[in-house]
Amino acid sequence: MNKIQNRKKPNDKIYTPDKVVDIMLKFCDYKKGQSVLDPCRGKGAIYDKLHEPKFYCEIDEDINFFDWDKKIDIIIQNPPYSMINKFLIHSMKYSNKMCILIGQYSLTPRRIELLKENNFYITKMLLTKIPSWFQRSYILVIEKLELEPKTIIFNSIDLGNRCLYCGCPCGGMRGKNIRHCKRKSKDLICSY
Repeated sequence: MNKIQNRKKPNDKIYTPDKVVDIMLKFCDYKKGQSVLDPCRGKGAIYDKLHEPKFYCEIDEDINFFDWDKKIDIIIQNPPYSMINKFLIHSMKYSNKMCILIGQYSLTPRRIELLKENNFYITKMLLTKIPSWFQRSYILVIEKLELEPKTIIFNSIDLGNRCLYCGCPCGGMRGKNIRHCKRKSKDLICSY
């Protein structure tokens, strides 16, 4: 985790838009009363919407997820993309269910095999098209099961062509009087 914490340009610090968090929480069937962990809290987009009992880790606060050692009902996360495997491996030790946001190209055959080797399977999958962010990402529900499920619940959602932060068009709309947001996933503020 120090490799993320000490970077001059920490490109693994990508904060989850609120609208995406709402979609994640609904999609993963998170219920009030379940113990839940956000292993990489960041600015609290996920954590702040969770109910007690809730816990978090955040490397910038010296609360390292890889020191976590308690069982939890569900882990809901948008992990650093350079450390997805490490996060998956550690998550599988402490929860039988996780909801994870990953880029479309981060769902590799090797990662699926890693899950299967530990009796974890993708049970739900939501392909999202997210403007002003990474475009296509998956929200995955991964659960520990005795047998591989015969079906996976799959859906997709297109969040349009407006910035999720400021509401301005961010592509596809043309016209000299249209104000376009040029915010990228790593930006902290919108620019026009």
